[in-house]
Amino acid sequence: MIRQFPGIRLSIIAMGLMLFQTAFADHKMLTLDKGQQIPQPEWFKDSFLDLADDLAEAQSSQHRLVLYFHQAGCPYCYNLVTQVFTDPQVNQLMQQHFDLIAFDLWGDKTVTLPDGSELTEKQLAVKLKVQYTPTLIFLDNQGTPQLRMDGYHPPTSFLSQITTLLQPSATKSILAEGLEVIDLRQDSATAVEFFSADCSHCQQFGAQILNRQDTRELLSQYRHVRLNLTDNPVVILPGGERINAAAWAARLGISYMPAWLLTDKKGQQRLTINSFVRAFHFNSALEYVATKAYLRQPEFQRFINERGDRLRSKGYKVQILQ
Repeated sequence: MIRQFPGIRLSIIAMGLMLFQTAFADHKMLTLDKGQQIPQPEWFKDSFLDLADDLAEAQSSQHRLVLYFHQAGCPYCYNLVTQVFTDPQVNQLMQQHFDLIAFDLWGDKTVTLPDGSELTEKQLAVKLKVQYTPTLIFLDNQGTPQLRMDGYHPPTSFLSQITTLLQPSATKSILAEGLEVIDLRQDSATAVEFFSADCSHCQQFGAQILNRQDTRELLSQYRHVRLNLTDNPVVILPGGERINAAAWAARLGISYMPAWLLTDKKGQQRLTINSFVRAFHFNSALEYVATKAYLRQPEFQRFINERGDRLRSKGYKVQILQ
């Protein structure tokens, strides 16, 4: 049976975060025109969607299985295919070590799980709590997730994570004693920002997204807590547990920076942003949790579509990649 993401090996994520803290150049996203088809690389696995067979075939060829969730018209999926999968190093590693199966987030094809149960593609997405496209879940031979990438990761970040995943001895710990103590036990909705001092994407996000008036208004509904993983402060979680910020990030599966964790007033985690996003998707996430829209619409992707339609009906031009 496919186990969900809490089983991901923390050592892999920890090492990936350490590698990610190097600086990145300004990353430019490519625009997907309306109605434009997203190409599918020839090396994607042609599967009958029987995951027991797919796992066995991957194991026999010394590959690992990857579940890739996408949707039509998704600009982040388009950039994954055209920018990340075309990177020579990424392309080589993916073809040499992985069998990738594509699933439509809204698809109705039947998927057979290793335990013999059947469900549709969209039901599998709900079961695995897929909230973003693209989402890639890297499995081991038993069907246990080893790495999960929710949302778009630029080529350098993507490469560092799969390179770390392929290193079986990647067990180095990033735990360190933090000097500062940050208490999250507050009776307020909280937006926790994970960043590092030398993360150029974090600086870019702050300048381009957090300085926007609409973003500032939405973020003002939260207690904004910034966790610098370079300093690695001690965090007191809503339940009272004390933990270093880097260890907490690893436990949460944080694999991209800046990453965000949005909680309700009771400290319950409602949404995690763990990928490259622009203002529309970030603001949608802030609104989704602040307005408690998750109570009526548990699928964040459907809320995004609803919000886009609502803004367009009011005369706003929705520009997803700005």
